[in-house]
Amino acid sequence: MPQSNYLVNVSSVQDFYQCPFRWVMKWVENRVPRYEGPALAEGKLLHLIFEDHGRGILTMQEAIDIRSREWLTLAREAGDPISMTVAQKAVAGIKDRAEALVQWKDQYIFDVPVLEIEEPFEIEFPELPGVTFRGRPDRGAVMDNRIWHVQNRGLAGSMNFGVYMELAKRHYHEHLYAESYALKYPQYKVGGTLFNLVRKLKYRTNVGKKNEKVKTLEEMFYQHPMAIDLNSRLHKHVMHSMFEHVRNMQRVEAAYREDGTIPPPNEKMNGGYVGNSIDPYFRVLCGTASIHDNLIFKDREDTYASADDTGIDFPGAA
Repeated sequence: MPQSNYLVNVSSVQDFYQCPFRWVMKWVENRVPRYEGPALAEGKLLHLIFEDHGRGILTMQEAIDIRSREWLTLAREAGDPISMTVAQKAVAGIKDRAEALVQWKDQYIFDVPVLEIEEPFEIEFPELPGVTFRGRPDRGAVMDNRIWHVQNRGLAGSMNFGVYMELAKRHYHEHLYAESYALKYPQYKVGGTLFNLVRKLKYRTNVGKKNEKVKTLEEMFYQHPMAIDLNSRLHKHVMHSMFEHVRNMQRVEAAYREDGTIPPPNEKMNGGYVGNSIDPYFRVLCGTASIHDNLIFKDREDTYASADDTGIDFPGAA
């Protein structure tokens, strides 16, 4: 095995089953593209806004204003025009929804609205000895003597809320977080996840014109619980599936570190993550770029990353 105590988080598992090659570049070499897309940046910003508001200290408008200013300031201080453009687009997207966001109201009343926020955890399972799972749930709260993970998520405008909730039944994050809460808070039963969902739609279109249209809050917002039964067949299979992915991750990483074996990529991802652009990992795959080129890639920032980095060069990289 690559190490005696193998550290894993669900995001790395998801990256692995999407594309083992990109997983090696991101989680073994610990390198990611220098620039992220505006949609991803906007999702991160929305997450921070809900986190601030969820603490009960800031109003939604205050959280929007403070985080948006901070987002732009950080991009400006970086002195990078591309990062600044991405930040501006992310903030513009939030502004498109600000008038609606301030009308957000929780539909569910918690006995303990904030038990914890962004608290990291580590958990091990007897089925997977030598592996430590790490995570950081958005917010833990108590309702009806059950602990719930309150998950804040921005969705594409085309995503149907009902479809998302159905697919969420097998979200690895939520099942792992339920296990961690059961271990950390044995005084409560596990409820599951309460989703705070926001579709990325403009609240107003054609502003100021005769044909101006306004989206309803029901079109933009959705809040609903998803129960997780730790004894159910579904939960056990989700955990088993995640464990099998991790076993494969260990084998792939060991082969890469020991003899430089490159896992096959998911060729469907070669069209790029956004639009029709070619993603930087594809250029590395073709040998026309280096994963160590700091103009194209940067070190991955991850709270739970292992310090072990061999810095192996990808064969044929420029």
